[in-house]
Amino acid sequence: MPALRPRRFLPTVLMIVAAFFVVTQPHKAAVAVNTTVDAVQKVAQALTVFSDGLG
Repeated sequence: MPALRPRRFLPTVLMIVAAFFVVTQPHKAAVAVNTTVDAVQKVAQALTVFSDGLG
């Protein structure tokens, strides 16, 4: 079995943990995803308002 490169190790571990979380606690995972998407949308909206203010 080939060894994982250091750049691929952390994302692989995070994906395994995320998949385990989704399987074991789907409701909490859905809430976390909704909260994250909402936060990203608010940041994007704030950046849009800021850039519109620049002219």
